[in-house]
Amino acid sequence: MSLTLSTDNESKSCHSMRLKKPLMFAALALAAIASITAAFSGNGDVTPLTPQCPPSPKAIIREHEKIQYILHDPEFRNHSASVLSGAIQIDTVVYDIMPDYSKFENFHAYLKETFPNVYSKATIHKVNDYGLVFEFKGTNSELKPIMLTAHQDTVPIGDPSDWTEDPFGGRYDGEKVFGRGAMDCKNLLIGIMEAMELRIIDGKDTFKRGVLLAFGFDEEKSGFDGAKHIGEFLVDYLGEDSVYFLMDEGMQMFTETMGDYYGMVITGEKGYTDLSITINTSGGHSSNPRDHTSIGIMSYFLTSYEDEIYQPVLDHSNPMLKTFQCAAEQGHIDDSLKSIIQRAAIDPKANAMLLEYISNDPILKYTVQTSQAIDIVNGGDKANALPRLVKAMINHRITYGNSPETIFGKAIKYGKLTAKKYDIGLTVHDKVIFPETENGNMVIDYFGELLPTARISPTDEVWEVVTGNMRAFYEDEVFPELFSDSNSDKKYIIAPSLMTPNTDTRHYWNVTKNIYKVQPGSINLMEAGPHGPDEWIPMQVHLEVIAFYYNLFSDVCQDGSSL
Repeated sequence: MSLTLSTDNESKSCHSMRLKKPLMFAALALAAIASITAAFSGNGDVTPLTPQCPPSPKAIIREHEKIQYILHDPEFRNHSASVLSGAIQIDTVVYDIMPDYSKFENFHAYLKETFPNVYSKATIHKVNDYGLVFEFKGTNSELKPIMLTAHQDTVPIGDPSDWTEDPFGGRYDGEKVFGRGAMDCKNLLIGIMEAMELRIIDGKDTFKRGVLLAFGFDEEKSGFDGAKHIGEFLVDYLGEDSVYFLMDEGMQMFTETMGDYYGMVITGEKGYTDLSITINTSGGHSSNPRDHTSIGIMSYFLTSYEDEIYQPVLDHSNPMLKTFQCAAEQGHIDDSLKSIIQRAAIDPKANAMLLEYISNDPILKYTVQTSQAIDIVNGGDKANALPRLVKAMINHRITYGNSPETIFGKAIKYGKLTAKKYDIGLTVHDKVIFPETENGNMVIDYFGELLPTARISPTDEVWEVVTGNMRAFYEDEVFPELFSDSNSDKKYIIAPSLMTPNTDTRHYWNVTKNIYKVQPGSINLMEAGPHGPDEWIPMQVHLEVIAFYYNLFSDVCQDGSSL
């Protein structure tokens, strides 16, 4: 079946049932592995296999003194808190329907006032009016630039009475900064800008490898007005695969769980498809009804469809397999589980056993299973009038090993059963399966877009550049006491992982093959309440953002061996 992507941006913008923000399952997934471990017992020996997750070599820290200054200087800390607070005080909330983004001009004015050196030094591209791309050209044109991204927008505040803080107050209590966007993700955008501003002030703004800072403005409604246009602009401006690597929001780089410290780097995303189902029958008075109304027919289709769940599959391309492999090879995992994990890629029985336990865990199940959620049903006008037009929408997040065609295959199956049972017509994506009858017609199509699973970002030398910098930063600069020879045997394990929803990076697939969704920080992201009331960020985490990127610019773009 040939399926064509929609180009109707307005319909995409109006998609009220789209999940606004990725729920970061990776950290929860690691905790769930512990419960899976408990389910395994026996005397299984670990079979020696070729390592699938060797640790990256640590990068050389280029800016030790500056990192320590950023992390520990009280005056800088207070200044940085006021900068982040000011950004939070500016309303950049987006809704599903946004006919006007002009309020973002206030945020742009704040950035220009707060970061005058960035604005004077960069080539600034405004994309679709409110998208911002700051370009710092490299002196060596043969080196692809790096790209750091974040988004300007935030989700709405919800019910104000749920907040004990002023959602747009940006209050700093000496430890945390509160307000909408504090963690998601004005802290990341402002931290990147602070790092670059500080480098320019320090005279370290000449780069051999160029730098792109790209900030969309509607990520919380899927980025079709912002990042989509930025991605198209960059392909036209620089060409396809023109960026060395891209780093976007994701899991925090440093989280303690299962007896070790983990850095989960998102290297893949599930696909996305929304089915729209429309049933149209003749109307009439409810005192003389047909045996089945449009609502009854729709109910049969939806119930039948929902009763058949998508079967879990642990495809070799799924980054979750790498997550488990890294935990097994480097972490404190029970030997019986370790043996199964290490053989899951080559032994169908081991794969099936691991898959069974993953799919039975409520936290992990949708990392290996396509989800389906009937989110919208509309129909009927009056209690005594037969409904004519009834509509429903079913949201899907597609796992590796499935595709949009998998979704349509199932929809056609139950569409045919419904159409035959009630003697109505059936059309699927403009293809007439059964012609319309006097009893009515059913139309199945998709809404917005058909998004396949993301191409997996490689774990090659570029991965080693990114993760080597993570290791050096957290092991040598932020928490050196945790990794001293005299301390415990805990390790810092950096692993590829999966994101079940999608971020702005869905619009940058043609810009680079090396997309890594991870952000500096040493806190469980969900503890800080992103999207909820009283959202906050520890100031120390914000300082880690600034310090990490200040050093990364030196290693990757100015002085480092990765040039």
